[in-house]
Formats: sequence, C-alpha cells, structure tokens
Amino acid sequence: MAREVKTKSTAGLLIIIVLAILVIINLISINLFSRADLTDNQIYSLSDASRTLVGRLNDRLTVKAYITEDLPAPHNGDARYLKDLLDDYKAYSHGYLKYEFIDPVKEDKEDEAMGFRIPPLQFNVYRNDKTEYIKGYKGVVLIYGDRQEVIPFIENTGNLEYDLSRAINKLTLSRIPTIAFTTGHEEPDMSTGLNWANQLLQKEFRVQYLNLANMKTIPPEVEVLFIVNPRTAFNEWETYLVDQFLMRGGKLAFLIDKFRVDVQKSLVLPVESGLDSLMYHYGVAVQQNLVIDQQCKMVPVMRDMGQFQMQSMVYYPFFLAITGFNPENPIVKALKTFEVLFISPVIFNPDETQNTKQVIFTSSEHSGIRTIPVDISPEKKYQESDFTMKNLPLGAVITGQFDSYFNDKSIPAFSGVDTVSTDTLPDKIDSVEDSRVVVIGNGSFIMDDYRRNSTSFVILLNIADWLTQDKGLISIRSKQATARLLEVTSDGTKKIVKYVNMFAMPLVVVLFGIFRWQFKRAGRKKAGL
Repeated sequence: MAREVKTKSTAGLLIIIVLAILVIINLISINLFSRADLTDNQIYSLSDASRTLVGRLNDRLTVKAYITEDLPAPHNGDARYLKDLLDDYKAYSHGYLKYEFIDPVKEDKEDEAMGFRIPPLQFNVYRNDKTEYIKGYKGVVLIYGDRQEVIPFIENTGNLEYDLSRAINKLTLSRIPTIAFTTGHEEPDMSTGLNWANQLLQKEFRVQYLNLANMKTIPPEVEVLFIVNPRTAFNEWETYLVDQFLMRGGKLAFLIDKFRVDVQKSLVLPVESGLDSLMYHYGVAVQQNLVIDQQCKMVPVMRDMGQFQMQSMVYYPFFLAITGFNPENPIVKALKTFEVLFISPVIFNPDETQNTKQVIFTSSEHSGIRTIPVDISPEKKYQESDFTMKNLPLGAVITGQFDSYFNDKSIPAFSGVDTVSTDTLPDKIDSVEDSRVVVIGNGSFIMDDYRRNSTSFVILLNIADWLTQDKGLISIRSKQATARLLEVTSDGTKKIVKYVNMFAMPLVVVLFGIFRWQFKRAGRKKAGL
C-alpha cells in the first residue's frame, strides 16, 4: 500500500514538474525565440528588399499600430504577427525605426486614430450563446518627417510585409513615378473595367489616361505607357507618338487581346489595333491565334437533365493554367500559376538583333492553337491530336537598343486638338540606347472581372515596377502569390497514395502493439512469472 502511494506521489510530482517546465519555456519564448522558415518562398522571413529598404533610412520612422486588444478570431493573432514583423524591420533599421502599439478604446485615443483616417470597425463575438458586436481598430500609420502613409485596416497578414514595405518605399522616395494608359480606342479605363487596377496602381504611382489623338507629345513626367486592349486602330500620328515616347526613354507595355470573344454566343471576332507592325519592328508581336492547353481550368456549363437544367463543370482548354514561368525574369520568377482566359501567342522578329528578347511565360507541353473560324463552345470535345504543340510563348520582354519605326517613313501630320498646349513639336529621335518593352497576348487579365485572381494583379504591378526599374517590391509582392496546381500523376500512383493514407498509420499502431506485447512477454519470462 505504501509503495502504491509513493508511486502515485512520484507520478504527480513528475507531471507538475513537466507542466512547470512547459510554462517557463512558453514564457521565455515570448521574448526570446528563433524561427526556421521552411516555406518555398520564405514567406515568413523578411525579404532582402525590405531589409535594404529600412537599412537606407536616414531619419526616424515611427510606426503606430492602432489595434484593439482581445479581438476575436481570426483577428486575435494579427497584433502578434505585426509585432514580430516590426521587430524584424527594427533589427535592420540601424535604430531609425520605432514602433508602438495603441489600444484606441482603452487609452482614449480614438480621435487620434481617426485623425490618421483609421476608422473604427465592427467585430462579431459569440458569447453566452449569442452574437455580440464590439467596436475595434486594426490599422497602422507610418510617419517619416512630415510625411505619413496609412494602412487603415490590416485585412490579410499574408500581404502585410508588402504593405509595410510599399508604404516605407513611398515615404522615402524623392518622387513618385507616373504611368499612363491610352484611351480613345475603346480601351478599358477607370469606369469600364480598370477600376481595381487603378486603385492598386495609385498606391505606388501617379496614374494618367491619355488620348494621344489630341496631343502633340506625351508629357515628359510619364515614365511608362500601358496600351491595353484597343478595339479600334491607332492612327499614324498616335503610332508616331508611341514610337517617339520609347525613343525618349519611356517604357511600353502592350497587353493586347487579338479578338472580341462572346462565349454565350460562341462569337469570336478579330481586332485590329494597328500596332502589329510597330511591335514586330521592336522585336515581338502578338499572333492572330488563340491558344488551347490540356493544362486548363474548369468552367460551369448548363445541361438539360430531363425537365431540369443542371450546372456541371467541364475542363475548358481556352482557360489556361499557366505554370511555365521564366525563373530569371523578376516579373514572374516567383509565381506558381497564372490563370488566363483566351490568350494569343507572341512571335519574335528574327531580323531584330539589336536588343534582347526574353520569354516570360509559356503554355504547357500539351497545347495547340486555333485560328478563325474557331469553335469556343465549352461542350466541344478535344482529342490528343489537338495538343501536339508545346511551350508556346505567351508573353515576352525586350530590353536594349531600339530604332525608330519611322526612320524610313515620313512624320505623319497632327490633326487633333492640342489639349496640353504644346509650344513646338519635339524633334524626331531616331533611336534609344536602352529601354524596355513588355508584350503579352492578353489584356483582359487586369480588368475588374479578374479581381479575385490575385496573380493577375501581381503581374500588372510587377510589370509597372520592372518598367520603372524598381525590382525591390516585385520580390516581396510575388512571394505572396502562392497558388499552386497539383501535379498530374498516374492512376497507379494515385492508388498507392490512397492505400498508404488509409492503412499506414493503423499498421504502425498494430506493429507497435505487437512489439510492446512481445517486450512485456519477454520481461515476464525473464522474471519467472
């Protein structure tokens, strides 16, 4: 009896000691810890670009986090994540970064928070078998000299490093780059499809919309010109302005849809932008074809089922799931997948050798092309023979020297209304030593309909950064785009994985039981029991 009491006391003491050790380790780990980031893109580690950014600070940067304590899930861990991140920034700031956490409600600083345009939010809390609503704050303001940037609401900690670094970059820049979109050819604009893209771009750039037909020259502050889905042709004067913009050191992005597509009516009409010869002269143009790919996404279709209509999902070869990215190009090298509907391949000019051309992404190894007339019905059946082509180039960049498209042509006459009152027409420039051009056979991927496809807008912002030669934010932004496709495996491999998942763990438990039984049995034999 005494032995049994002693054994129970010893066991109880051991449990108390173990619990005490765990509590002490937990308390120590709050302030003293290290991490190993095993993710592919190192998404939980501060990127080199962020370290460089705060390392360049030459004045005090104050970060005020207005976050309510004890927020309900899933917001309750965000303050801790932000603190860890700010600790990392602080470690590389040479003492210039300071931060503080403020609970606006408890510390009576709601007016201060709202003065920084950080609004109060409503959070749902489930207590005592009923849902209650509490007011809280979850915003950040960064103050650098007399400038400030505000993150009104931390929506997703996955993008928090990018949001903070973008804000720091904007605070420390001596000037904000200007980019422009062309109008006048039925292109999308803020009110017709580019509202979301415009909002994202305005966080880092000044954005303008230019009707080239009424301008004698593109304003000198514009560094990048986007030409997105023109539905009518550029005239000679507009083409000349685009060419001379490049010759003056501006950068160009051609995001071109070669067709108007109406899936409901199975209608595909070619579009003539008038820019094919210009792009081909620079080195890369968009072909008048559509790409199909076995590596594709599913789309819903309605089918008659007796007296009812049922929706079912079918693979649609025109809805590509692109995974063939160029690992050496910063625009796409960190991406895993890019879903795009109706894209055309690009073609290279073999005679243009003065500059460097680089494919940035391609179709899969089982793809093909379709020319007009083309059946785009989701119900169409495809055969293996439809996918005999591979790695079709779908986007490309050109860098280096460019000669003017108008070197052997006369300068077209200006016939518009000079909306910027240009005094004299700028002289024609024949070439530029170093510039950049991006060509992609689709422009719809940056429109509002694709808002849920975050990779599309990562590519847009990466293009803008690459063309303005700011590579830092590209690396931070791209590592958050983590969507990945499952690898296609054989049926035999699928069965092996399935049965391993079903029987492996039970087998381990059974083997452990047998081993333990044999061990005890041997022990009893040895003791003569």
